[in-house]
Amino acid sequence: MDVLIIEDVDPMLRLLELVFNGIPGVRVSGLAKNGWDARVEISRRRPDLILLDEILPGESGAELLEQFEQQSIPVILLTSLSNPVHGVPKNALGRLVKPGWRSVEQDRSRLTQELKSFLDGTTLAGELLESS
Repeated sequence: MDVLIIEDVDPMLRLLELVFNGIPGVRVSGLAKNGWDARVEISRRRPDLILLDEILPGESGAELLEQFEQQSIPVILLTSLSNPVHGVPKNALGRLVKPGWRSVEQDRSRLTQELKSFLDGTTLAGELLESS
């Protein structure tokens, strides 16, 4: 499954890339720091899934979420808050808490399980489950 990660903080973007590339069945096919970069990446190679930081400079994650929904690209939101104030928007599959800086393996294990639960029942579930 090809995944586009949209995150504006470079060290976190690199950590997310490291964590998600280590999940069987997942390949980070693009990285973007804002909406403009994301649209360029999508035009180059349409991802199967987008991981979208909720807080970005310029366009908000909510604005981008609407655009990606119109393109029928599934989106999972990324947050650094362990207890977000707002619920998950109806046009997102779910919300993942970003990895910490302590253990890549623990974060990878946690995010793999969460990703599987969000994708359960979608066409992407088979790709992730077959590879693990």
